[in-house]
Amino acid sequence: MTATATQTYTVIGLTLDVDSTELLIAAVLAGPVADQVELLATSEDDFTRWAEEFNAPDPDTAATMAYAYCRDFGYAEERTAGEYLQRVLADEGIGSTGGGHPGSGRSWISVATPDGGEILFTGQDRHEAEADYPLTDHAGWLACGYDGGGVEFTVLYDSHDPDLAADTAAAIAAVRASLATG
Repeated sequence: MTATATQTYTVIGLTLDVDSTELLIAAVLAGPVADQVELLATSEDDFTRWAEEFNAPDPDTAATMAYAYCRDFGYAEERTAGEYLQRVLADEGIGSTGGGHPGSGRSWISVATPDGGEILFTGQDRHEAEADYPLTDHAGWLACGYDGGGVEFTVLYDSHDPDLAADTAAAIAAVRASLATG
């Protein structure tokens, strides 16, 4: 099985100001040009101009991802996948902390276990060993459980699913199962 080649597309449109979960797409442009798009002060009532970049195999998939992004994250204050993961963990009643090595680009989300160990979440593929990357650039989660000494570990969840919401839910289910069995 070969992986589908992806490229960066910039989706431009309008979001509904009530909660920013509705998107009206005006254009899908090839390339990472969101920083070059000047979003002028809005003159539309109840809408805000919007631009975001997505890695996708084609423009239609990028548009679909933009709709899903606004539906799932339009109202969210999170700016990184790690922040989103921490919010969902908190919603599930699981405490977590963020961590990292300053200046190294390494970051993770940690969940303490009852036996004195911890579970570390990091991204996959191009975001290996980091959790602080854009919501729209998710490539999967890796969750590893470490013993109290922090040496021995067990892979609890290993995914390459780019759907952040579904992947996060599956990762948390795996962690919840691990916490329940101890």
